Amino acid sequence: MALFDRNRWHHHSEIANGKSKVLNKSVKDIDETEFIRRCVYGQKTFNYQMKIDSEEKEAFYNSIEFDKTFPLFNLNLARALDIPIQTPERELNKYQTYVGLINLFANKYLFTEDFKAIFPFTKDEFIDVPGNRINHINPDVGLLEFGKDQNGNKNTHLVPKLAMNMFKPYRRPKNQNIKFIFIYHTTHKEAIRSFYDNLKYGVTADKKYFKGIEDYVNITAATAPEHFIEFTDESNPVPQIIQELEKLNFDHENVKYAAFYLSPFDRHTPNPEDREVYIQIKELFLNEGIVTQVVDYNKMVANIENQYNFQFSLQNMALAIHAKLGGAPWKLAVTDKKELVIGVGAYTNQGENRRYVASAFSFQNNGLFRNFEYFAQNQTEELAGSICNAIRDFTSVAQADKVVIHFYKEMRYEELKPIMDGMHKMELKVPLYILNINKTETRDLIAYDLNWDKKLMPISGTYIRVDHNEFLLLNNARYPNSNKYSDTEGYPFPIKIKISSPNKDAFDDANVVLELLTQVYQFSRLYWKSLRQQNVPITIKYPEMVAQIAPRFKSTIPDHAKDKLWFL
Repeated sequence: MALFDRNRWHHHSEIANGKSKVLNKSVKDIDETEFIRRCVYGQKTFNYQMKIDSEEKEAFYNSIEFDKTFPLFNLNLARALDIPIQTPERELNKYQTYVGLINLFANKYLFTEDFKAIFPFTKDEFIDVPGNRINHINPDVGLLEFGKDQNGNKNTHLVPKLAMNMFKPYRRPKNQNIKFIFIYHTTHKEAIRSFYDNLKYGVTADKKYFKGIEDYVNITAATAPEHFIEFTDESNPVPQIIQELEKLNFDHENVKYAAFYLSPFDRHTPNPEDREVYIQIKELFLNEGIVTQVVDYNKMVANIENQYNFQFSLQNMALAIHAKLGGAPWKLAVTDKKELVIGVGAYTNQGENRRYVASAFSFQNNGLFRNFEYFAQNQTEELAGSICNAIRDFTSVAQADKVVIHFYKEMRYEELKPIMDGMHKMELKVPLYILNINKTETRDLIAYDLNWDKKLMPISGTYIRVDHNEFLLLNNARYPNSNKYSDTEGYPFPIKIKISSPNKDAFDDANVVLELLTQVYQFSRLYWKSLRQQNVPITIKYPEMVAQIAPRFKSTIPDHAKDKLWFL
């Protein structure tokens, strides 16, 4: 606790839920109203496309003055109105931005004589968080296990970015024969050679950080040129790709394939149909049993010219491909108990104003992925059934100490009851814990540390109790006694966690809260799409990624894809 006594800690409410741009053109002056989503009218925001299905909504709709109503910016509306779209720049340290804005707000509106006449302050400053509300998870529980050395000794490390340059991955993909396929536009044929040379043999003369994908993720791989697909229609390549794909015969019994799609468009391309091409290609090849990796052609060309940066892009790409092919780059080293962890996440499509759910992502407590199911938002019974199936499958091979569900929102009684009924029928007499996990970018609390060279981000593993069984948890790569910190690691905000249980005696053990928070902390270290430390555990992150892609598929996710990480 001495560490925390020396630190100055603060907490505060966010003054804004992210940044929103409001158009200065009113609804009255816009012809393309079908692209309008949320609007500002007076002191309110509302969904312009709301269903007018009640007297209250109809009365509100009739009261709106369109010349005084202004839409919030969205990409489809911007394109319809020919508004230039700028690629957003990555903000280095959001703590500095938020703390600056909060201090500005406080000095302008709170620390004034008029306001203090209503709410008197003892001092014009924020209050330190009481020390008894602050605790710390031992960083060693986040220790990761990689591949063993030649003598059979375990290799462990806290930071994957450093460890992957020293150790082999924990587990290879099971198939020894890996072949790479390329899907590309005719004009990009020559670029494949440069890209593949860098991927296969490494980047830069000294090859300091990336000696090639075989060395980096401990596999052998080659190309399968007879399976390459070349298309000529840049704006509508899918019909030609389907035609070529139907001509090919794949040796799935002996070979594991990974397809690289060289996309002519980046994810900020103005035409939404161009952005959907990769999703269609991903589904086509997934149905064929082949994982895909998109490569932004223009970014790739720029990276090939900037070899130093390119090696880090290839590191992430190699990591993701390894996991998509069924490998496990690393796992948790510290796992004392037999627990089943199930994650339920969601993705909201702002353009459609619709939420999708990807559910029942189940993991062993060593962090290794088991399988998942995917459902729409209103399929409560199916969701519960899937969770019960995951519990049944796990307990048939191992006695569970407890079942833990990480949920993207507070779980309603209608969602919880069928799960409890299912556990009762299975006679599974172990406690069930529900953790509601939220990103604080869109919530109400953050925490910051004034004793770290003005960078403000608290030490990783710090957790602050903000209410009964409600906590802020810091997940980042800043560890105690570490003097060096690279900006490339990022400055993720804390996550907000609310813990509950339907079992009366669930919290009799005083250590259970720490165990559950530790588990969230551990699962935030198992992200295999990037080497960068995440603040949200994969139990929430992975389902969200599936929910972002699956609704855009033309058919359902094939069963053979539900135990694979093809979406990374």
